[in-house]
Amino acid sequence: MQTVIKNHLNDLQVSAAKMLLYHSDNRMLITYFKDLSEKLVYLEKLTEEDTRFDFVEVQKAMDEIYKRDNELTHIQINLQIQPVTSFKKEGIINGKMFKI
Repeated sequence: MQTVIKNHLNDLQVSAAKMLLYHSDNRMLITYFKDLSEKLVYLEKLTEEDTRFDFVEVQKAMDEIYKRDNELTHIQINLQIQPVTSFKKEGIINGKMFKI
């Protein structure tokens, strides 16, 4: 999957560079395609990073909970990432993942 994403990003980068040359007389389009090129490079860097956590198991656990009760509106997940030495310090991430 990562290779497919990289190939699509590469195709988009080439296309953006061609369009930048083609529309080199329009200042607004030059700015747009330069911005697009920078964002594509950023996305490419993100796809190259390896994740430290395997969220597939988290997704499987969420699916199992949802199968038991499909009227749930929230599933709370608490992950401990290291042992508590003096006091518990946590960061909270709230997100929405709607089942389609």
